[in-house]
Amino acid sequence: MQIYIFLLCLACGVASGFAYDFLYLIRRAAAGAPAVKTKKREIIVTAVCDVIYALVLAALFVACSVAFSFPDVRLYMFAAVFSGALLYIKSLHIMVAFLVNKLYNRIAESVKCKKARRRRAKNNLAARTKR
Repeated sequence: MQIYIFLLCLACGVASGFAYDFLYLIRRAAAGAPAVKTKKREIIVTAVCDVIYALVLAALFVACSVAFSFPDVRLYMFAAVFSGALLYIKSLHIMVAFLVNKLYNRIAESVKCKKARRRRAKNNLAARTKR
């Protein structure tokens, strides 16, 4: 039974890694671009995201405990959650970050292309009206 509970807690830790990545994206978007951000705004957004992460992790752990009728809370459960989060950070996070980076680059490239097309169309229209 304890191996089963350990594996469930490990899965909770991995799920918390996904939640952390999602909140990281929100934090980067809310804090602004690195050249534009202010220190105070970044600190506030980071603190809020960290509190949300802790609440989500606690809610996930409690929901898992209730859903699977854990007998009581033991130290190995917390070790499993921490190990799952560490496992995510050291393995899956790298793949997720790579895919998010690729997606970001494609979106940024398409936005640049659209802006360039609009600029050319505007210049062509201005050139035609001068004639």
